[in-house]
Amino acid sequence: MVTAEQQRQFDEQGFFLLPDFFLTDEIDALRGRIDHFAEAHERQLQESGRQGISRPKEISFTAHLAAQDPEIMRFVAQKKFVDITSDLLHDDISLYWDQSVYKKPEAKRDFPWHQDTGYTLTDPAEYITCWLALDDVTVENGCIWVIPGSHKQGVIEHTDTEIGKQCYFGSDPGLAVPLRKGSMVVFNSLLFHRSGPNVSSSVRKGYVIQYCVAHARHGVTGEPFNRVVVARNGQPTLV
Repeated sequence: MVTAEQQRQFDEQGFFLLPDFFLTDEIDALRGRIDHFAEAHERQLQESGRQGISRPKEISFTAHLAAQDPEIMRFVAQKKFVDITSDLLHDDISLYWDQSVYKKPEAKRDFPWHQDTGYTLTDPAEYITCWLALDDVTVENGCIWVIPGSHKQGVIEHTDTEIGKQCYFGSDPGLAVPLRKGSMVVFNSLLFHRSGPNVSSSVRKGYVIQYCVAHARHGVTGEPFNRVVVARNGQPTLV
């Protein structure tokens, strides 16, 4: 359940933190399953040599893990997530998107300032992003940074760059959001955020889980997304 203080921070700043939200054993089990997909994706990147938002030996975004693994689906559909998203969105909830984000020690560049909505416009525009630390996430290994309150600016036009879309080119460095393993930051899809370079000797591992209202549509075509519904009337549908 979202507390009054968390709701206030979400409304005013666009995010709130959930320290030690999951036990170490829970994260170890989840990470083991995600590693399987992330490693396969990394091999594909290296074989293809493709350069884009995912880049071999630098950063990999491995999507739709829950759809491929029943245990991961059970994890993202559990009551902890249902309670948070139902309280924030006040509606039936669908799993909009999920992906691991593994930033390698070779990733020496920032991932640019963006809104999650900037990659695919949704209607309604606001949905919930849960960024879960699968290991300790620090400034040194490339934690995310946010600009508190930036979600109030609405949907911002994004510019394509060689390493991702970018919506902000100003001088505000933002606020670093380091997370202990098992901790999570919950934020509005309109919040400006980026991640720093990984100058450590280990891979920075995160799992991004996004939830939208069940009736959400594509913001341009109007087509329904028809994602898996994980909550109706505030109660889990899958577990």
